[in-house]
Amino acid sequence: MVLDILSYIGIGIFDTIAVIVFSLKLYMLPVAERRKRLIGFGILIAIISFFMRVIFNLPKLDLPLQYILFILFFRYGLGIKTHLSAFILGAGISAYAIIQVGVYYLYNFLGIMQTGVLQQNTTLQVYILQVTYITLCFAVSFILKIYNAGFSFIVAPPHDNRRESYFSKDNRSVAVSALLSAVTICVAEVLLYQLNPFVLLLMSASTFGISYFLSRKEDQEDARKALEAHRNRNKKS
Repeated sequence: MVLDILSYIGIGIFDTIAVIVFSLKLYMLPVAERRKRLIGFGILIAIISFFMRVIFNLPKLDLPLQYILFILFFRYGLGIKTHLSAFILGAGISAYAIIQVGVYYLYNFLGIMQTGVLQQNTTLQVYILQVTYITLCFAVSFILKIYNAGFSFIVAPPHDNRRESYFSKDNRSVAVSALLSAVTICVAEVLLYQLNPFVLLLMSASTFGISYFLSRKEDQEDARKALEAHRNRNKKS
């Protein structure tokens, strides 16, 4: 029993850290200088998740609660504006879910685990599944860092504290995408416990696709503005 608790919390810490690192690296944001806060938050989330799933038996509320806490951490722990925090996390968690479900289907195809594993918390099969997709996400994050890949339109935090209109022209698409991501995350646990991972895969792929399209669009717009600014400086000189 004690070993199960320690294993659950230990893997939960790495799971949380993997989500954050993966999300930040998708948008080329720094990680190393906030590592102590990140580890502390990972411990907090792992303990809360253990109580929600194992002690209180409320697994369907665990992921929505985590999502709210993640946004608060990004806003006040990392200094990223709220709507951008929700957008980054929406893209990161959606991509993370695609990897999770993909690994599950691979193992299911190979006969290593059955569908019922999605309703379990502390079995060996669950740990194998978790360790695999956590490792994959760290690997992808490392590749993004090494090749300096990802989206660059979000400036490195801390961001200023000016009040934002989330549905202004500049923020509208980001806010809508963040809202769609929130819906996907809130229903994800329900879909898993109804043993319907394929619908979750479709929803996550659609949400990430929207985030990817908007991110590409924002990067291209930033590049266009930078080019125009460069041309205007040359004209004045």
